[in-house]
Amino acid sequence: MLDPKPLTPKEQKVIQEFEAVRPGLGAIAENNIRHNDKTGWADIIADTPESELVVRDGLSSNSFMCRRIGG
Repeated sequence: MLDPKPLTPKEQKVIQEFEAVRPGLGAIAENNIRHNDKTGWADIIADTPESELVVRDGLSSNSFMCRRIGG
């Protein structure tokens, strides 16, 4: 079995940020990074400035769900 490639410092930071938000999410993030050929996560992380790789509070609207729930 081949050893997985080492994660970059930015990839490690993303995993840590996800894990800090909710235990278990770090493993999901790592899986997505390691399967970059299917997810594109490693490419996105590489293209994102490190200063933007932070957890932020905010709200999200899900207009898809709102239309389905109400109609």
